[in-house]
Amino acid sequence: MDASPPGDGPRLQPIAYPAISGNVTETVDAVVIGSGAGGAVVAKELAEGGLSVVVIEEGAYFAREDYADGTPWELLGKLYREGGLTVALGFPFVPIPLGKAVGGTTVVNSGTCFRPPDRVLHDWERRWGIEGIDTVTLEPIFRRVEEVISVQPAPWEIMGKNAEVFDRGVKALGYHGQPIHRNIDGCRGCGVCAYGCPSDAKRAMHLSYLPRAAAHGARIYACCRARRVLVEDGRAVGVEADILDAAGDEIRGRLRVRAAVVVLAAGAIHTPALLMANGLALDSGQVGRNLRIHPSVGVSAAFEEETYSWRGMLQSYYVDDLQESHGVLLEVTSLLPGTSAASAQEVGPKLKEALALSRYLASVGLFVSDSSKGHILRGLGRDWWTSPTILYGLGQDDTDRLLRGIALAAEVFLAAGAVAVFTGIRGLAPVTDRQSLRRLQKFSLRAEQLTPAGFHPMGTCRMGGDPAVSVVGPYGEAHAVRNLFVADASVFPSCVGVNPQVTIMAFATRTAFHILERGG
Repeated sequence: MDASPPGDGPRLQPIAYPAISGNVTETVDAVVIGSGAGGAVVAKELAEGGLSVVVIEEGAYFAREDYADGTPWELLGKLYREGGLTVALGFPFVPIPLGKAVGGTTVVNSGTCFRPPDRVLHDWERRWGIEGIDTVTLEPIFRRVEEVISVQPAPWEIMGKNAEVFDRGVKALGYHGQPIHRNIDGCRGCGVCAYGCPSDAKRAMHLSYLPRAAAHGARIYACCRARRVLVEDGRAVGVEADILDAAGDEIRGRLRVRAAVVVLAAGAIHTPALLMANGLALDSGQVGRNLRIHPSVGVSAAFEEETYSWRGMLQSYYVDDLQESHGVLLEVTSLLPGTSAASAQEVGPKLKEALALSRYLASVGLFVSDSSKGHILRGLGRDWWTSPTILYGLGQDDTDRLLRGIALAAEVFLAAGAVAVFTGIRGLAPVTDRQSLRRLQKFSLRAEQLTPAGFHPMGTCRMGGDPAVSVVGPYGEAHAVRNLFVADASVFPSCVGVNPQVTIMAFATRTAFHILERGG
């Protein structure tokens, strides 16, 4: 870890209870629901383009000082929706961690930045009729995004031993691996990105796009939960939201924003839920369907040398040898020992022994570009759209491809000198040599033997040129409701296959430019 003092990023002054209560009314050119990778980008671009903008965010505003107050478990309750316990029901259950703060999930994500693969953009253009998304056309937009959030390769000096041992195995086998590009400026390698950056180094939306939006007049409302999209004569004309008391989510008033343009950017779980609750854009039958979650699993390995895998960047190094052939991407990552214990298979004395081994462990996560699909359903209660039911079943094809990734990770760890590799597969003994590696490679894996997570939900309001099979058009406008746009990962027609932050931001930029070109 870099011993230099933490930096101080820009500060916002969102409007929230108790500064406001009762009935509050605004009239602007554009209202944006959500302040994450989609909403913040649209707000900044529209505000810089001369439009008056209001941003509505359900979460509270946090600065880096707030992250120092509390344990990781307390920060989960503070920074994540449902305390980090959002889950997709199926076999197996899949946790889907979602940020709930000004800045959205970018406040708590790993800061990993990939551009979308060329083949994915080509498929979306060819199959779904989304013109103008080839890499040449999008190049200036990617550069614009990457400049604002300071995308750069992870520096080796703060990547930590976790990356070093994995790189050692990769080089020994002749595979391709290199540092991950991240949105950082002044990163100290403290490895707690998932609990808010205590250095203001990760250029999340509350430190990058939202300050620029505010500098151009955008008004940001925090602790305000969108309830109703106002529609007149087939045209979106505004939003109603509850003003919440952050201490207990009690309703303290009602915010009503009239606007010529409404942009939904509440994420791939809650954007479709809000559309369903309002009975909007449902003609195609695709709202809430086609959910992809980019399933991930973890593999760890024990070494004779101390590794302290949690010291250094959270995600630092990737291997893409299976990306084109199997849609599998390996990313070196680690959890703090206390939080990783929550997903451990051991209990009692065996768990104690496993935790004692922590300083000798290295770990890697791997993602599969899923063909499996889930969907969003109505939840329970009056405000069900704030916590909709999520269904997702991990199919056998994706399970088989995850096995290929697990085997590759095990092979790399063995080549790096690991004495045992823990695959995360229930009922399977650790891999300790070439013979047990071959057994793993031939193993008949069932989905319920895995403990996956879904960090990247997408696809539930997919974009396309045909209104019969898509929810929004090529620039994010709802086919069935004029001036209602969607600008988050829900518009992706399929799994993007990499961490989606940059893709979300690029498509949101494209949507904002389209709105400006139309004159708002």
